[in-house]
Amino acid sequence: MAATPLQKKFNIEDSTEAFYAYMCAAGGGAANEQALKVLCDFSPELYDWCVGCGMDFEGGDLYPGAHINSFNKTGYTLFYTGNEQARAYARVTPPVPRGHSSLPSSSGKDIFDALAATVDSLGVQVMTGTPGKRLVQDERGRVVGIIAGAKGDVAIRARKAVILTAGGFGNNEKMMAEHYVYPNPRGAGIISAGNDNGTGILMGQSAGAATFGMGSFQLGRPLSTMGDALARGLIMGESGRRLVAEDEYNTFVGKAVGLALTERCFAVYDEAARTEGAPENFLGDPVATCGSLAEVAEAIGADADAVASTFAFYNESASLGEDREFGKDPRFMIPFEEGPFSVYACGSESCMVGSLGGLKIDVDAHVLDLSDEIIPGLYAAGRNAGSIFGWYMGSGASVADVLTFGIIAGRNASQEGAEA
Repeated sequence: MAATPLQKKFNIEDSTEAFYAYMCAAGGGAANEQALKVLCDFSPELYDWCVGCGMDFEGGDLYPGAHINSFNKTGYTLFYTGNEQARAYARVTPPVPRGHSSLPSSSGKDIFDALAATVDSLGVQVMTGTPGKRLVQDERGRVVGIIAGAKGDVAIRARKAVILTAGGFGNNEKMMAEHYVYPNPRGAGIISAGNDNGTGILMGQSAGAATFGMGSFQLGRPLSTMGDALARGLIMGESGRRLVAEDEYNTFVGKAVGLALTERCFAVYDEAARTEGAPENFLGDPVATCGSLAEVAEAIGADADAVASTFAFYNESASLGEDREFGKDPRFMIPFEEGPFSVYACGSESCMVGSLGGLKIDVDAHVLDLSDEIIPGLYAAGRNAGSIFGWYMGSGASVADVLTFGIIAGRNASQEGAEA
């Protein structure tokens, strides 16, 4: 979020325009910039709405580190959450922290707890264990209800409209195999609670809906976000060349290894960084522990001269205080002196994967058909909808999207006519 009271509390100057510039740049050419504009402009209102639901942001502190450390953020409420500080994006707009986490645990649980309490206070009927199966349309094509139920059918008539917020398709192997676009292999780790089976998307398609961004995925390889020491390594492929600034947000590391010209990719740490950062907690056991760079080259199957050249150039850059290749923050440019060096598998097969595409919606959260016409009586939000994403911009981007277009869908659905 941007231009919020929490940022002002910490004397951070930000604007929705700057937020939009960053999100468009980080989202890449496939992002829906019209939807991004809505999301960014809605930020101040979303903040107030969250506070109105009982979320506590202002009781916490500004996180002092360069990155989120997921294991040490309790009590903090404002963070850098993506690639705002990376060289390419800092050139677009000055970096400021925009990640807002609710207290007390600074986690998604606090957000959900506040929302659940609000739903309960409003007397909303919640039917658990009643998964949606298919939409019901009248003779004009208007969505007038839904058939649901785990053991038999329950017909639910919509007084005004149906809003689909049934998640993505990360747990649907057929859909994942059909839409996953990256040349390097996909691993088994799915960003999901286990029930992202694509049902909402498939129901919408059965009602004539189009999709958007089905080839967009969150491909995450957490390193720097787990601690500053993990940003001090080198990520390279079998070519022996670096692939990315190692302090970039995890989805940008994921993109680099997913698109690498060599399938196998590795992270290399010296003993000081390994001892401080414990990469095995996030990358598993090392592939090899090497006494020299020649042994590193042998371990990753690369040319020894290429590896030696890569490390020589990196060490020279570190001594100059500038990453001349990818722009890693000078704080993490520590020369590699002597072994041992630890080599870890860091390819796309070790990345966490989450789907980002879904039903095509307009900025009012109406679901659109194959001719870009509104399907009357049907809305979608969250990962059920293909909304803002080309690439995943940073931690919390999906939450902001879910809440923004969920609110928009709810408001617009409530204004639908009674004839539904």
